[in-house]
Amino acid sequence: MTYKDHLKEVESRLKKASARIPKAKAAERAHFMKVKMPMLGLTVPQQRAEFKKGYGFSKESLEAQLAVWDYVWKNAKTHEAKIQAALYLGSLKPIEDVDFVWSVTKEWPSSINCWDQSDEVSKAFSYMFEAKPSLLYPQFKTWNTDANPWKRRQSIVSLFCYAALHKKHPPLKRVLPLVKPLLGDEDYYVQKGVGWTLRETYNVYPAEALDFVLKHVGDIHPDAFSAAIEKMTPAEKAEVKALRKEKRKPARRKSEA
Repeated sequence: MTYKDHLKEVESRLKKASARIPKAKAAERAHFMKVKMPMLGLTVPQQRAEFKKGYGFSKESLEAQLAVWDYVWKNAKTHEAKIQAALYLGSLKPIEDVDFVWSVTKEWPSSINCWDQSDEVSKAFSYMFEAKPSLLYPQFKTWNTDANPWKRRQSIVSLFCYAALHKKHPPLKRVLPLVKPLLGDEDYYVQKGVGWTLRETYNVYPAEALDFVLKHVGDIHPDAFSAAIEKMTPAEKAEVKALRKEKRKPARRKSEA
């Protein structure tokens, strides 16, 4: 079978699974996801359930399966098909050959077109980063200044994704130098990534993350702020909010002048 045949199998399965989803509901979910490609309307649990069923090529070697999923990711006609590829990547725990998997998938962020796809890829990359940080970190540094906002988001969210999922975490010297340049980023989803990463940094390094937030409290974008302080204690939140209010007063006064 050709890669086109495998893509057809994936797309056909998903289309069948979504047959009873009203077009209005699918459109509603697409709007929520901000997807910039056709979406069938399958929920995340439904997508995961379809992936767990396996496909005709699911018992092939790592090399064979990854080649198929790379083709699916790059040629998918629906959002759900891209997510199936990302779910496969995230299922590789432990990864047999990080170098090989990374060589195939490091270009995937180039064709991300919504936050759901971004998050699934970040989750997979975070496992790869945990396994071989020296391989992925140079790419994260490059993505950090890329013109593509999804790559900038990947450069930080992939550091932890969710810290609780990992046994090993990157040192602060690899985290904060990537977060700091993005504090003033104008992209909404990059800012959501900044807040996410600061929250997860706090989960691992609470004292250091609090110090960073206090130091840059006036620079943290409103779209990132709530997530950044989400896990802090009530006392810490009160301290941060009070300082932020004081720091931002001059900016408000200037805008009102």
